[in-house]
This record gives sequence, C-alpha cells and structure tokens, in this order.
Amino acid sequence: MKKKIFFACLILSIVFSSCKKEEIKTVVNPAEVETNKNSFKITLTATVREDDNFQMYYSQDDYEAPYQEDNSVWVAVKASDKPQDIVFILPQDVIPNYIRIDFGTNEKQKEISIQNFKMNYFSKIFEAKDSLFFDYFIPNDCVKILEKNKSVVQNIQSEDGRYDPLFYSEKALYDQIQLLIK
Repeated sequence: MKKKIFFACLILSIVFSSCKKEEIKTVVNPAEVETNKNSFKITLTATVREDDNFQMYYSQDDYEAPYQEDNSVWVAVKASDKPQDIVFILPQDVIPNYIRIDFGTNEKQKEISIQNFKMNYFSKIFEAKDSLFFDYFIPNDCVKILEKNKSVVQNIQSEDGRYDPLFYSEKALYDQIQLLIK
C-alpha cells in the first residue's frame, strides 16, 4: 500500500513540475532581454493589481486592420500594488509601424495606473511618462479613463457585453518609431 502511495505521489509531482515548466516559457526571461539588444523592445510600466495577461500586436505595414495573431506578443503579468515593467520583445529584425496593446483578459481586473511607456531600438530610446501615454494611444470602448492626469484606467465591458480592453497607437507614435529607427 505504501508503495502505491509513493508511486502515485511521484507521478503527480512529475506531472505538476512539468506543467510549471510550460508556464514559465510564456514569461519573458530577463536574460533574453539582454541578448536581444537589436530587437525592438516595448516596456509598459504600470500598476496591475490582479494577475492578467497582456498582449501587444504590431503591424509592419502602414496600417493593418485587423491586427494578426501571428504578429503579437503575450506577457503574463503578476498582481502587484507597485509599478512593474511589462516588457514586449518583438522578433529579431521586426520594426513596427503601429501597435496595439491589449490590457488583459481578466474581467475582474482593478484600476490600472500607467507610469511610463518606453520603446528601445539598439541604443535609442523614446519615453512617454504618465499622462503623455494618451498623446500616443487611443482607448477602445472597453477602457474607461478614470483620471487622465494620473493615467488611471479601468477595463470595462462594452455596451454590447464585449470585454476586450485595448489601446491603438496614434500617428504620433508612428512618427516616434520612425525617429528611433533612423
């Protein structure tokens, strides 16, 4: 009987440890950030109070509508009462013209405070701190701006019951991307 319990525990521990390894693969590795210095990197610094998954779509054409799932990057976000960097690293040699940031899939998400938006390409950097974020992005109808001057937003359901909070980039961000890649 003890052997059966031992083997059952052993099998369960192998199964659960295998699942954990798969989950880790979806999170951006900080070492990977260092090795991909020539990759286009976008960092959103925000306070996200519930676990969630953010997604960033990118378009390499003048404007692709709708954005394609193949041209997106997912990042798992852990809940925190402190600002954290949500880092999207695009595939090597991909330079976006327009981007879209989806602010999560967790319908129980609380208010999100945006502290900074940053793009890096080689040694060049562009930043939009706090409410300047709204100069470069437009929310859809699933995002309510609670305090524009403090960059606080709330994900909501649209009138038709859809939950898909996201921000589309403006032409002003396209212009900043062009300056970064020159």
